[in-house]
Amino acid sequence: MHPAYVALLCLLELCGARSPHRHQDDSDHILCSANSRQIVNNGNGSTIWPWQTYKSSNATPPALQINRTNESLSDGLLFLAPSDGSSIPGTKEQAPIIMRDDGELVWNGPVHDSSNLLVQTLDGKQVLTYWSGQGSAGYSLAIGHGFGQVVVLDSTYTVIHTVCPQLNLTLPPGATARCVADVHESKITDRNTMLITAYNTTPHDLSSIGGPTNGWLLDSLALEVDIVTGKVLFSWSPLAYLQLNRTLFPLSGAAGTSQSAPFDAFHVNSIQLVGNNYLINIRNVWATFLVSPTGKVIWEINGLDGGDFGALPEGGTFSWQHDARLETLNSSAALIHWFANNNDEFTAPSDIKPSTGLTFLITLPPDPSSPPVLYTNYTNPKNPVGSWSQGSFQYLPNGSALMGYGAYAVIEEFGPKRRTSTSDDTQKKGHVRWSAAFGSGDLVSSYRVFKQEWHATPATKPSLTVSRAAANDTLNHCAGRNSTWRGYVSWNGATDVTRWLVYAGTSNANANANATLKAVGSVRKEGFETEFVVPQGAAFVQVGAVENESHRDAVRWSDVVAIPA
Repeated sequence: MHPAYVALLCLLELCGARSPHRHQDDSDHILCSANSRQIVNNGNGSTIWPWQTYKSSNATPPALQINRTNESLSDGLLFLAPSDGSSIPGTKEQAPIIMRDDGELVWNGPVHDSSNLLVQTLDGKQVLTYWSGQGSAGYSLAIGHGFGQVVVLDSTYTVIHTVCPQLNLTLPPGATARCVADVHESKITDRNTMLITAYNTTPHDLSSIGGPTNGWLLDSLALEVDIVTGKVLFSWSPLAYLQLNRTLFPLSGAAGTSQSAPFDAFHVNSIQLVGNNYLINIRNVWATFLVSPTGKVIWEINGLDGGDFGALPEGGTFSWQHDARLETLNSSAALIHWFANNNDEFTAPSDIKPSTGLTFLITLPPDPSSPPVLYTNYTNPKNPVGSWSQGSFQYLPNGSALMGYGAYAVIEEFGPKRRTSTSDDTQKKGHVRWSAAFGSGDLVSSYRVFKQEWHATPATKPSLTVSRAAANDTLNHCAGRNSTWRGYVSWNGATDVTRWLVYAGTSNANANANATLKAVGSVRKEGFETEFVVPQGAAFVQVGAVENESHRDAVRWSDVVAIPA
């Protein structure tokens, strides 16, 4: 770095990340500390899943119920968005959240209907995206879709874009929405655009499937939009390219008879850019299509007979699937995988089938004489889950895979396919190394769940609060008789903090230019919130966040907090 630039940083009080009112005297002294989270349960009879609470934050994330083997797990954090699966409350709060696989909170986003939280790349940098708006994938104004916007955050959790597509859609009666991006997809492409879904309520003749001539249906659109302007760059409607009688969704009750009860014939729920073409998954016809930029269907693979690819392998049929993704291996072969629900909302309890992480090895271009080969059909035989909606299946960098069961509050990490003497069929079904529940049954859902690497330093300050130690306080054994105050510090969203520097003094350095807070020690970061012993005699306390063990200086400080008299 140029010496003149270093000097400028020092003048701006950024050099070494220090303040002139803090002395670093005893920062190597280790103070007593502990993880201070508490688990709260509403008691017997409550439908609300147990949640975590803190003193320095009002976040109330679910308490994960974890089971795991001793085998290693893939690196990364968990990204999910718990929401109530019905009108019966099941989760303490609905918000996008990041957690560690040991159940510790990392980031608690805005409390709001949200979905599809994940890390993506935009302009060569990591960003965090999630859908926010009216409705959700599980329970909404119009069940099965929603209206809202896609929020894009940088690694400080600052909003850098709000994606609001320019569409003139007809909404159900009584629905209003400033933005009409649907809940199902919000994938950033390598050309820095975004693939989204949108649902238009439109009049249509349903007589070919036994419905009214003057009927109504949901036209589920696959779109590519400009992230900055919301301009639509590509739009594809299955209604324009597929026969209505392709639907496998039952037309029953009042469905299709009015604008307030449109029939969901197709239900687009995932889109992926493959070269210049679009991989579009349509749940209610049990099929995935590769579509050209002109809208032409290039090929189809479906769960009934394999479509253009020929007969499906034994055990390879699928239905009501989500999260279709294609991974090209070479010019003539690819892996395609889904979260195969294999159930819908009309499936009788006696007919529930396990949902699976399904992967085929396919030949490109399609050749029926070289049909799909079953590669994985992951499920947990000890605890099979049959999810009737939503869901995700993600391959992880180490060869493991993560499954989120959508409508059911269950997440599972499967280890890599093992090259052992066990049968090939056993390998295809997978081996669960880690699982977690974050709700009871289908009372809580998360449309998708991801495990990804993410590094963030929030733009906000760490949050610090001080309170008098309770009689049964965790740190009483090491605090000494005279240390009666405890500090509680958290920094919502910080991923790389390893310890906290503790400063204390007899006067407020923020209010008195001549006052100095002295570094009295440091504490190891313990989970989302760390409790530590406040040194006896301190009238004011402050903490500084240290990222990574290789750094000694704080990157950000909390406010100075007065110790109550």
